[in-house]
Amino acid sequence: MLEDRYAYLILSLLYLLAWAVVYWKNPWKSGMIKVCIIGGLMGIVAEVWYFHDYWQPPMLWKTGWPGIEDFIIGFAMFGVGGYIHSSFTKKEINYDKQTPAKNRDFFFLWLIGCSSLTLFSLVLDIHSGYVTFFTFMGLATYIWIQRPDLIGLSLISGFAILAIVIVIYYITFGILYPHFWDRYGMLHDEPILGYKILEIPVSEMLWHFSWAILCSMFRGYRNGVYYK
Repeated sequence: MLEDRYAYLILSLLYLLAWAVVYWKNPWKSGMIKVCIIGGLMGIVAEVWYFHDYWQPPMLWKTGWPGIEDFIIGFAMFGVGGYIHSSFTKKEINYDKQTPAKNRDFFFLWLIGCSSLTLFSLVLDIHSGYVTFFTFMGLATYIWIQRPDLIGLSLISGFAILAIVIVIYYITFGILYPHFWDRYGMLHDEPILGYKILEIPVSEMLWHFSWAILCSMFRGYRNGVYYK
């Protein structure tokens, strides 16, 4: 058995394997790569919100500091969550219906999301697991109201990612490192978040499910793209 410091890397590489399948099937490969690079950088930044109350996984280089694992999993999550629907559904872009790009609105949504995580988690000391789920779902609801045509697509993506995450996490934490969350997580005393299914914290399922719902709508909402 490899040391615990390889657990997060294994998780990240398994997610990257899922990304490779989505990338192979995806018709917009160059755009996907650009989005994923941004996702990798956000994966590093995101630990500002999570290291203090969510987990402190052992890393290849130094525990408690963002590492290559954060970049890999951020890179993979943006790609899988954002493009799984275009890779595995028959929906195509409806070129007869398009609205102006919402780059400014999209930037404000990103700003609101970061501000919400910072205010409620770091300032008001509400657990980041709760804050993340409600922030993602709040932003998703805002987009749903404006673009109800994206609701079905986002829910399909959410459940698809949830299935992928259950497989990846069960391999990593149910088989290889079943002690991981008890040793390195900070969820033990949190209602709902700390419960486990197949050795997978419910918090992780909620995180990835809500993220996929939100992320899957980014392209359609920001670029004014409709599908048929």
